[in-house]
Amino acid sequence: MLDLTLAAGLLMLQLFALGCLALSQDKHWRTLMGPVRSPPKRRLRWLAGAGLLTGSILAVSLCGWGFGSLIWLLSLPLGGFAVTFALALTPAPRKAASRRTLPR
Repeated sequence: MLDLTLAAGLLMLQLFALGCLALSQDKHWRTLMGPVRSPPKRRLRWLAGAGLLTGSILAVSLCGWGFGSLIWLLSLPLGGFAVTFALALTPAPRKAASRRTLPR
């Protein structure tokens, strides 16, 4: 049960961290949020680093240096693929309809 909890928690931390890292780039922010002003990039990158560090500490503390670091490194591509597919499959935000296009 602990292994399943570790894997799920580690994958969620990787998704969070890599998602913050992707959203710190203007292109991905505009893809998901549209023209909304983005938060400071430094804060998103700091959150990404904190998430990755927390995940590595969690894995190493529960499984030891040898196996914990291996689990952490192998969970990075899983989180990266999930974030990549989420960004690729997310539709662009819809623009508000202008008054000229509405029928009178």
